[in-house]
Amino acid sequence: MNAKRLPLIHTGRVGVVELTALMTVYSSTEIFLSMPSRIAVEGAGFAWAIPLVSGTLVTIAFLIVHFCLKRFPGENLLQVISRLFGRFTALPIALVFAVLLLAQTALVTREFTETVVTTVLPATPSAVIAFTFLLAAFYYAYKGLEGLSRTALLFSYFCLVGVALLLILPLSWFDVRLLLPIWGRGIGNTLWFGAINSSLFFNVLFLSVLYPTLRNRDHFLYVGVISTIVTAVIFSIVLVVFLGTFAPAVSGKVPFPMYQLARVIYVGRFVQRLEAIFVFLWTAAAVIKMGFGLWMVAYLYALGFGMPLYRPLLAPVTLQLYVLSFLPPDFPAVLALSASVFEPYGWLVGVALPVLLAVAAVLGDWWRKRRKNGRSVSEQPKTSTKGSGRWSKRGRTLLRS
Repeated sequence: MNAKRLPLIHTGRVGVVELTALMTVYSSTEIFLSMPSRIAVEGAGFAWAIPLVSGTLVTIAFLIVHFCLKRFPGENLLQVISRLFGRFTALPIALVFAVLLLAQTALVTREFTETVVTTVLPATPSAVIAFTFLLAAFYYAYKGLEGLSRTALLFSYFCLVGVALLLILPLSWFDVRLLLPIWGRGIGNTLWFGAINSSLFFNVLFLSVLYPTLRNRDHFLYVGVISTIVTAVIFSIVLVVFLGTFAPAVSGKVPFPMYQLARVIYVGRFVQRLEAIFVFLWTAAAVIKMGFGLWMVAYLYALGFGMPLYRPLLAPVTLQLYVLSFLPPDFPAVLALSASVFEPYGWLVGVALPVLLAVAAVLGDWWRKRRKNGRSVSEQPKTSTKGSGRWSKRGRTLLRS
């Protein structure tokens, strides 16, 4: 059977800065959710180091994938696997990636929905808010990767300014003694939690699939390293301010860290209650994150099944997200599912699996070329024997497979 290469779905080309902004915004959006509270519980006063450990490990994983994919210019990871090991090998891998992102995006949708209901719109039904979020996400996903990346770049400037204000203005409540003991629960626990929380970063998975979409593929390394480092630093700074304001013992009981930081801002009589800034940042970040997750799921489905277009899949995937987001009965169930399943085990698919596939692709390509060279030598006329014609015909058949 011929190992056909998966078709490259037309997505347009994106710039280096735009794609870097999209990867950074997608990962950094978690600061508006409950993940900082869970990290604070795991690391205590040293929790700010956990994102740095995760970012370092993810950067190493990305470097491995990058140098492996340089061997296959113009192809993404799934196309390489399809060409070397067969299309039916790439299909389940694409579906595993898609299912992980589908479930993770559904949880993010529900978490953002419940956060809006709890904080600013308590009388609005959750179904209405989720439908509104997904409708906006569907619009941006339909505009494609170019539209998502340019929107993320435009939003990133406002996001940086807004987050900086939300971190600087509450410093009147900051007490550095709350970060003690400096090692938290210990260096060993910090390294362990940093390793399993590397599921915060899906950059390795995303960029291994989006590699052919870059206008300048020589800057592929820049996108992965910069987006990972910036995300890790942002998370670390948020945790420092969060822990120094609320103390580790209290931090785990704060479900929405950035919202609570916005609520404690008080700089004179006229500079207080700045939750409105947070709500705008929060909503825009949620739409970009859900829109890109929706787009990526549809793209992986289409790529895995060899479809030439992904846009017809956006509507059914949006419906799947809406249904899946309401499967957990309540908000605590959503948090428990994220804390017990996706955060400790998501790195197996989001980080480890792309690395293993990239290494397997390099080894498979090396073995295939070695076997091809060996057959070329064995098919020389001087080595012909009685059964050489049948062997040569078989060798040519295998070479074409």
